[in-house]
Amino acid sequence: MEIILIRKSRIPGKKQFWLPVIPGILLLGWNIGNILRLPFIKIIAGDMTAVCCLLMAAIFQGCILCGLIQTNNRYFELFQTSGGLDAEITDCSFQRYYHSGDFPELSPELRRIIIDRSSVQEQGIRINHIPIRGGHLFWSEDISVLLDQYQDIREQQEELTARNRLLQKAYQKEAERRKTEEQNRLLNMIQNQTVGQLELLSQFMNELERTESREQYDRILGKIVVVGTYLKRRKNLVLTQYASDGNLLTMEDLRQSLAESCDSLKLCRIRAAYYVENADVQLNAEDILKCYDTFEWLVERLVDIMQSVFYRVSQIDDALRISVHIVSEVDLRGFMSERPELKVQQEDENEWFIRCIVFRKRGGR
Repeated sequence: MEIILIRKSRIPGKKQFWLPVIPGILLLGWNIGNILRLPFIKIIAGDMTAVCCLLMAAIFQGCILCGLIQTNNRYFELFQTSGGLDAEITDCSFQRYYHSGDFPELSPELRRIIIDRSSVQEQGIRINHIPIRGGHLFWSEDISVLLDQYQDIREQQEELTARNRLLQKAYQKEAERRKTEEQNRLLNMIQNQTVGQLELLSQFMNELERTESREQYDRILGKIVVVGTYLKRRKNLVLTQYASDGNLLTMEDLRQSLAESCDSLKLCRIRAAYYVENADVQLNAEDILKCYDTFEWLVERLVDIMQSVFYRVSQIDDALRISVHIVSEVDLRGFMSERPELKVQQEDENEWFIRCIVFRKRGGR
C-alpha cells in the first residue's frame, strides 16, 4: 500500500515518506516476534487487536501527515478567503460556526422565515438558505444591480406600451383617413358616372314643381323612382365590385338590379320583365355595369313611348349578349341613332327587337 501511494503521489517538493514506514516496521517486527513466541512481546504488547489497530492507524496518520493521503484542513481560513461570498454556517440552533465576508447579523425569527421561503429579499440584498448536515448554510447576494436593471426594463416596457398605444391610435387614424378618402373617391367616381341621371332628376323635380295635372304629377314621380332605383342599384354594384377580389361581379348581382328596376317601371305603367342566364357565373365588372347601363339608357329614352319591355342577358362562349323586346307604336330607329352598337329590328307593327353583343374574354369564370 505504501509503495503504491508513493508511486501515485503527485505532491511537489520533498516527500517525508519515512513517517508511515516507522509504524509499518514496528508492525512487521511485532508479527515476527509473535510468530517466534518471544516472551517480551507478550509482556509489552500482548493484545493483538489493540496492537494491529494502533499501528495501522499510525500508518494512515503518517500518510496523512506526509501528504500521501490528502485531506482538507484550515477550514475557517478557507471559508474566510472564499472570494466574493458573504455566507455563514450555523448549527440547528443558529449558533454561528463559520462565516465569510460581510454577512449581516440575522435574528432567529428572520432565519426561520428564510428557511420556510428558501430566500428573502431586503433592500437589494437577497439572503438564501440551504440545509446542511447538522445545521444551516446562509449566504447573501447583492441583487441591487439586477433590481435596477429590472426597474429600467419595466420603465422601458411602459414606455414601449405607451408608444405602441400611440402608434395604434395613429394607425387607426390613418386607416380611418384612408377609408374616408377611398369612400370619397368611390362617391366621386359614382357621381361622375351618374352625372346624367342626377341632372335628369333635377329636371324632373323642376317639372314636378310646375305641373298642375295629377296624372302628369304621378307620371313624373314614377320617372323619379325609376332613376333613383337605378342610382341606388348602380352604387351597390360599384361597391360590390371594389369589395370583391379580382374586380368581378356575378350575373346574380345584375339580376337583382334588373328586378328592382323592372318593379319600379310599374309606376310608369310599363310592363317590364327580365331574364338573366347563369346567375352564378362571375364576369368582369365592366360587362355587368354596361348591361345595366344599357337597360337604364333604353328606359330613359323610351319611358314615354313604350308599353312593355323584356330585357334578356345571356352568355354564349366569350360573348355577353343583350336582347331587348319592346312594344311601342313609335319607330325606335331614330332613338337608337346615338348608340350604333344597338341593332334595331322591327318584328311586327308595334314590336321591336334590339340586340347588342359585349365582348370580354378576360375576367370571367
